[in-house]
Amino acid sequence: MPTVFAARQFVNHGHVTVNGQRVNIPSYRVKEGDVIEVRQKSKQMAAILEATQLPERDVPDYLDVDTSKLTATFVRTPSLGDVPYPVIMEPNLVVEFYAKN
Repeated sequence: MPTVFAARQFVNHGHVTVNGQRVNIPSYRVKEGDVIEVRQKSKQMAAILEATQLPERDVPDYLDVDTSKLTATFVRTPSLGDVPYPVIMEPNLVVEFYAKN
């Protein structure tokens, strides 16, 4: 998908399965070992065919992707070090925020 928003809409419309079950919630939390796949009926959509023709993107090592089958396996939970851009994380502020609410 060309953007995060397009990917969210793709999931909202039910074009994705996790472990063979249809998922339509973009914030669905996957677990290690879960297999994410484009539904068989959706694999011939123009947006998917276009996306498969794009130059390959960097795939993080916590995903095992099979582009020919349009599947990905969530191998492991990413760590903060897996974020490809600088992040300033202050866990104490997160804890303080939730302690107040």
